Amino acid sequence: MPAATGRPQESPGASSPGAGSRTVTVSDLIRPARGAMILSGALTAVGAVLSIVPFVALRNLAAIWLEESDAQGLAARPWTWAVVAVGSLFVAQLLYLTGLGVTHLAEARLRHHLRVRVVEALSRLPLGRVAAIPHGTIRKMVCDDTTAIHTLVAHMPGDTTNAVVMALAGTAYLLWTDWALTLALLGVWLLALVAVMPAMRGLSGITDRFGKAQTDLAAATVEMIEGIKEVKGFQATDLSRTRFNAARRHFSDISYEWVTSSGRPMSLMAAVLRPATVFATVAPLAVLFVWQGWTQLSATLPFFLVALGLPEGMVTFINLMQHAYESRMAAQDTAELLSQAPMPEGGFDADDGPAPGRVEVDDVIFSYEPGSPVLKGVSLTAEPGTVTALVGPSGGGKSTLARLIARFYDVDAGAVRVSGVDVREATFPWLFSRVAIVLQDVALSHDTVHDNIALGRPGATREQVEAAARAACVHERITRLPHGYDTVLGEAGGFLSGGERQRVTLARAYLQDAPVLVLDEATAQADPASERDIHQALSRLAAGRTVIIIAHRLSTVRDADQILVIDDGRVAERGRHEELLAADGRYASMWRSQDLGSASPGRPVPPSSGSSAPAPAPVTGPERPRPARPDTAPQED
Repeated sequence: MPAATGRPQESPGASSPGAGSRTVTVSDLIRPARGAMILSGALTAVGAVLSIVPFVALRNLAAIWLEESDAQGLAARPWTWAVVAVGSLFVAQLLYLTGLGVTHLAEARLRHHLRVRVVEALSRLPLGRVAAIPHGTIRKMVCDDTTAIHTLVAHMPGDTTNAVVMALAGTAYLLWTDWALTLALLGVWLLALVAVMPAMRGLSGITDRFGKAQTDLAAATVEMIEGIKEVKGFQATDLSRTRFNAARRHFSDISYEWVTSSGRPMSLMAAVLRPATVFATVAPLAVLFVWQGWTQLSATLPFFLVALGLPEGMVTFINLMQHAYESRMAAQDTAELLSQAPMPEGGFDADDGPAPGRVEVDDVIFSYEPGSPVLKGVSLTAEPGTVTALVGPSGGGKSTLARLIARFYDVDAGAVRVSGVDVREATFPWLFSRVAIVLQDVALSHDTVHDNIALGRPGATREQVEAAARAACVHERITRLPHGYDTVLGEAGGFLSGGERQRVTLARAYLQDAPVLVLDEATAQADPASERDIHQALSRLAAGRTVIIIAHRLSTVRDADQILVIDDGRVAERGRHEELLAADGRYASMWRSQDLGSASPGRPVPPSSGSSAPAPAPVTGPERPRPARPDTAPQED
């Protein structure tokens, strides 16, 4: 198979939730539950109609008791009406609860479905883009936003239909009972609502500003919590809380304004719709109509029973609309995530590739933002069994280059090949099984030590996991945990130091057994003693593999097979240590600035001044490649 150099076309395997030219909408999100929502609406609608029947029965029983003229045909069936009242009430409640049960089950299934889609969509996005999303935002997407859709699916179809149909059915029954009294009552209510409506103006604007302030406060809170170690470590509490305090004060001001603006009209609306107020409008009209002989006394009973509940349905409807608005806002964020185009996946997964273990970077241009390239025509070739070191000033593009090899992003131009295959033409499982990357920022999940090590090889046996841990010099430490390999990290007793966590990630890479190993400041969190163990683990891990290592301290990579100086997105120099010193260029200047000229050739300096830990073994060449210790300083690329 010839090496691919161009950008591949998107394969059918690239399809995923959110893929395609059509934007995902809120309607698309709830489509799987639409059948249940329709069924719930139908059941609750029938239940709402049946809930009026008991009032009809009570009115007829009142007519029989009062011996009114139109009740002569009903006198022989009083118990029938009593049974009808009780039976219809029971069936109405049963239909209502069944309707809500249907949508609640559908919503639970939909929530699971959406969470799977969100996680799948995140997994299909470029890894670099996902890494840049704050943890709090991801949690909100996966947990909070999918939960907020509950009202939209579980309650809106049933409760809204029940409230609306009950109001319509109740009004229809009142019109059938006495249309004149009904119209008079509706006219009084309409005048009251018209008097209240001016106070409701301008609420939409303040509601939108309230929602934005709420989002800003949440973002500022997550930002402060994620940086709490730096806040405490640098005694910068007052300074770091500036944004949080500003967001909190702004939210408090908006909340007061929102409560003030909405409180008065909502209080007036609630006062108008309260049963006591409704009763105060029904009673005088009923007395007037009976006194004038316009209606019978029994005909007023439904107005005292049904009319009092009609405004209550309107209150329920208004509350549901407010919750539905919040649900739609949360669902919109989920829809926007699912609308993002995924990273295209190739189809190659046949074998080890035409050049197993070789890494080629061919004239790569890459930028995070259009018009601002970070890499500007970088090329390199790393052969199996060799060590390639990337050095240079911070911000030069070293870490970016390393991440392109693992396809955290796609290049703008050029190509990156692993084992002779363009990374854009390979399937994700094939690529990730060929490249193991160890970063300075350790990422361990809240799971057992065994599962953390076996992350890249879920079917690994306990013996294989323990062998990887021994190779990473962390087996003894794991056995001292409360439950050994079954200890859940983060729970009681399941805490590891930075260097120990780093060795767990090395055990994970060892178990993955990938032919290409990328090390980005792999000992950044280690103390000198842990650094010694990590170097022993790295030496075992690197044997026979293609190793690409990023370092700041040049003494740790002086015996690498090739050293590339990455500066301002370009390869400024390349060669072995002695060749670069002889060239007296940028590398030589960096070497002198680190005051390493007095170090004897072929022997890296000790890990730290005054440390009793032995210096790591130098890299000796292709027969036994052994990566030297990366620099411990954090990198910004």
